[in-house]
Amino acid sequence: MEPDKILGEVIKSALESFGYKVSWSRSAQSALDALDESLPDLVILELQLGVHNGIEFLYEMNSYQEWQGIPIIVHTINAKAQDQIFGVSLETLGVQAVLYKPRTTTKQLVSMVKQFTPVL
Repeated sequence: MEPDKILGEVIKSALESFGYKVSWSRSAQSALDALDESLPDLVILELQLGVHNGIEFLYEMNSYQEWQGIPIIVHTINAKAQDQIFGVSLETLGVQAVLYKPRTTTKQLVSMVKQFTPVL
């Protein structure tokens, strides 16, 4: 989930070039709606989402048992999102890795995705 249209398209294109099927959402609500329709192999999440923040999204994901096993990579501009954010451990919310914009390249993000899910 990436609210920035240009960055979202870049990430989507990069992942698709490696054979991944990508469903991209710009908001927490549209991502939750997409989860209702089909379960992804992985979620890439920005914590700064506007109306619903990424932490609220993570709590919502964790409230449904069938969504709890989905690996999550946080890809965020929020430099404070190391191990905890708002006093909550990201690991307990299902986060496997945290990458920071703009320091993380698209190549590094794709490499991290490959660690958690096979190319289809």
